[in-house]
Amino acid sequence: MMNTVYKLSQIALLTGLSVAASNAAANTIEDAGFNQLGDMLTVTEAKGRYEWLKKCYDGLLVEMWEQMYDSRNIVSKEEKLNQLRQLWLSGAALAAGKAQYLTFANEDFTNPYDWTAGTSASDACTIMPPEYKAVALKTSLLANTYCAVSSYDNEWEWIEQVKVNDFVHTSGTSKHTRVSGKVINLRAKSQANIEIKPGLLDPDYPTLFDVNVWVDWDHNGQFDSNELVHSSTAGSTVKFTLPVPASTPEGITLMRIALDAGGGSSNACSDIHYGEVEDYLLSVR
Repeated sequence: MMNTVYKLSQIALLTGLSVAASNAAANTIEDAGFNQLGDMLTVTEAKGRYEWLKKCYDGLLVEMWEQMYDSRNIVSKEEKLNQLRQLWLSGAALAAGKAQYLTFANEDFTNPYDWTAGTSASDACTIMPPEYKAVALKTSLLANTYCAVSSYDNEWEWIEQVKVNDFVHTSGTSKHTRVSGKVINLRAKSQANIEIKPGLLDPDYPTLFDVNVWVDWDHNGQFDSNELVHSSTAGSTVKFTLPVPASTPEGITLMRIALDAGGGSSNACSDIHYGEVEDYLLSVR
């Protein structure tokens, strides 16, 4: 978390925020429960994010370079962009499977318009909402891109809180939330205690919902049928114990949780009807 806050404070300074404002931003993130920093990109997508910004928002990149480097020499725009690329996408970092990329949101670190920057030079240029800015310089952690999902409606039911042992994440309603600010660490050959608390627009209105949980144990970028680790129907907080396989590879993988009052699905890539999907970064050591 400290690394995330440091990166945020650093990028806040680069984009014109004061130190006090960047510290306030860090507190906002803490209060938001690691929820507001948005996308989880692979190395390939991080490289694509830079190329997309170079194509669509090169002026933003030039402005960032000029705030980072106090240079009195005349430097061409192309050289400024190349220096940023080397800073975020150095050969050594890419060889280690790491890459840095910008993520964007409004001033309170939310994304009310569901707008995201592109992840490939071939992506069409889109208009960034005027109140959005670069809010974090993140480092890629996932080796794979996972299937996108959404909810038809998330107004009445959503995932309010998830607990995994000592880890707790509390959030409001969204169609698909990527909780990208913290990695949940588990131990091989142990058991994790998990609680999933629903959020309800009208707590007095009884609701049954299906909860499905998947973990990509083998790190292949897919949620295979044997990786559905929990499935149940409930009307209140769901609690279960998750056995952690001894054979899980090292590195970061994904856990996906779907709460659906519309029946649910055993397919982690199927859109849900009424509820929310949340993704979590997970590591087994």
